[in-house]
Amino acid sequence: MALRLRPLIVLLVFFLGETPAEEGVAWRHFERAAFDEAREAGKPLIVNVGHEGCTACRTMERGAFSDPRVIALMNDAFVPIQVDSEMEPDIGERYSDWAWPATAFLEPDGTQVFAIAGSRRADDFLALLRQVVARHRAGELKTDDLAPYGAPSAPREGPLADMEAQVRSQLLRGYDDVQGGWGRVKVLETAAPISYLFARGQLLGDVQASSRAKQTAAGFLAQLDTEWGGMFYASFDRFGNIVPEKRLESQAAALMVFADALQVTGEARYRDALDSVHDYLETWLVAPDGTWYANHKDDGIDLPPGMDMAAYYALTDAERRAVGLPAIDRAVYTDVNARVIIGLARAFEVTGERRYLVAALRAAETLAATRRTNAGWMVQFVDGQTASGVPRVHAVRETGLPYLRAQAWFGLAALALYQAGDDMGWLDVALSVTHAMREHLEDAELGGFFAAPAREVDGIVGRRKPLEDNAVAARLLFRLGVLTREPAFKTAAERAIRASAAPAIVRREGRITGELANTLLLLRRNYVEFSVVGSGPQAERLMAAARAVYEPRGLRHFEAPGRYPPREEAALYICNDARCTVPITSSAEVLRHALSFRPLAAGSGNR
Repeated sequence: MALRLRPLIVLLVFFLGETPAEEGVAWRHFERAAFDEAREAGKPLIVNVGHEGCTACRTMERGAFSDPRVIALMNDAFVPIQVDSEMEPDIGERYSDWAWPATAFLEPDGTQVFAIAGSRRADDFLALLRQVVARHRAGELKTDDLAPYGAPSAPREGPLADMEAQVRSQLLRGYDDVQGGWGRVKVLETAAPISYLFARGQLLGDVQASSRAKQTAAGFLAQLDTEWGGMFYASFDRFGNIVPEKRLESQAAALMVFADALQVTGEARYRDALDSVHDYLETWLVAPDGTWYANHKDDGIDLPPGMDMAAYYALTDAERRAVGLPAIDRAVYTDVNARVIIGLARAFEVTGERRYLVAALRAAETLAATRRTNAGWMVQFVDGQTASGVPRVHAVRETGLPYLRAQAWFGLAALALYQAGDDMGWLDVALSVTHAMREHLEDAELGGFFAAPAREVDGIVGRRKPLEDNAVAARLLFRLGVLTREPAFKTAAERAIRASAAPAIVRREGRITGELANTLLLLRRNYVEFSVVGSGPQAERLMAAARAVYEPRGLRHFEAPGRYPPREEAALYICNDARCTVPITSSAEVLRHALSFRPLAAGSGNR
C-alpha cells in the first residue's frame, strides 16, 4: 500500500498545542463543509469509516480514539470525519478496499495521501499522526496511487466474454484448495462468488467450479452457531475457528449459499442449515415490525476472567445466559434486509416451506410501507431503533438519500417475492423502485449508476459508479426487461455494466466481483423464463416443479392472460429469446425440458 511515508527520520516532538480532550474527537460529516474547513485552516483531514458490527472499529474507538493525546492532536491539527458505512453506503463503498475500520488521510484539497486498514494502538497511531502533520507542513505528502477511483470517462468496449474472462480469472485466483474459500480469513458476507461457482459447475459442466462450490459451502457449515443458530461472520485460517460476530449480511449470504447447496446436492444438512439461519433471525434479530436488526455484537457482557467471546460461544445456551447476553445493534438497513428477503424467498423455492416466505413478505411489506417515498425510491435507514445498551462507535445519521445499493437490492427483493407467489403488486414495486433509481442515479449520457445523487462534495472527491452495486442494478434491469418485454431495460443493464467495469477497476476490485460475475453469466447466456398459465392445483404443481429446477438464470412466475392462447388445463411454457417449449402439462416433464436450456445442451440457444 502506497503510504508515501518514509521511515521515521526524526520523531518530531511537537505537540502542536495539543488541547484538552474531555469532549472526545470532534468528528464531522463527510460533506463539503468539512473540506472547506480544512482548506481554510490549512489542515489535513482524517476520514474514518466503519460500522457497528465491526470489532476492530470498537477496538480503535476504545483505544486510539479515546486516548487524550490522540484526541487532542486530531482536534487541533486535523479535520476528522467519521462515517458509518451502512448508514452512508456510498462513502462506505468508496473506502471498502481498506476493510473496517478504514482510515484515510487527505490533503485539504481532497487528495488522498494514504490509507490504513484495521485498528491501531494509541502510541502507534499517535506517531503516525505526528508524521502526517510534519510532512504536510513540509509539503512532502504525495498522492496515493491506491486512492479511490472515480467513474470511468467512457464505457468499456469489446465483447462481454472478455469481461467475464477477467472476472473469472480474478475470482479463481487465491482460492484455498485445502480449506476452501478464499484467503486466510474465511469471510461470509456475500454469496455471490460461491453462487457463481455453483452456476458454472451446473450450467457449463465446470467440474473444478462445482467441486470448489461444494467444498466452500460445506466449510461454512462449521461457522453455524449450534446453540442459537445463525452464522458467524468469519473464521481464521480454517472453518470453525470463528470470529465471534454475527452480522445480518452473513445470514443473508448463508441463506443463498445453503439454498444453492441443497438444490445442487440434495444433502439434508443444508436444509438443517437453512432452518438454523431462519430460526436465529426470528428469535434474535427480528424487530417488532418484522424487519431485522443489523448485528449481534460481540460486546455488552462482563465476561469472567480468562473468557473471551469465542469461548463464550462455546458454552451451552443456559451457560451463556448465566454469563449474560451480547448486545444487539437495532439499526435496520434496507439493503441488507432486502438481501435477507431474497435469501428467504430462495429458501422457500428450494424447500417449499412457507414459513420462509412468510418472514420475507412480512419484512418487505414493512419496508415498502414505511421507507418507499412518494418519488418511488427506498430510504436506506430511519432512526429510532438504534439503542442497544452499548454506546455506538459511530454517530447516527439519517440522510434520507436514494442510495443505489438500497434501490438495486430492494428492487430484486420485490422481484423475488413476485416470483415466489402470484402477487403482481410486487412487480409494480420493483418497477417503481427501478424507475426512481434511473431518474435519480443513472448517468443518461454514458450509462451506469452513481452511488448517490450529486452532492457538493463531489467536486472535491469525485463521484463513483460502484462496480458491484452496478452489477446488482443491471441484474434487476435485465430481469425486468424479460418480465415486461421492454427492451430498454436490457439495454440499460448492459450500459450499466460497460459504464462501471473498466478493466483497471475490475482489476482493482480483485475477487470482490462476484455480483458482476453472476450478472455477466445472465447477460451472456440468456435467461430461462418459466411461465405458468392457468390456476388451480395443476398450476401449483407445475410451478413447484419449476422452482425445484436449479436454474440461476431462471424467472418463474404465473403468467397474466393474453400472452399465450387460453387453455382448458394449466400449462407451463419455458422460453428464452431463442425458443419456447410446447405447452407442458405434466410436472414430471418440467425438469427434462428445463435441462434442454442448459448452455451445453444441443439447440439450447445459450452458447
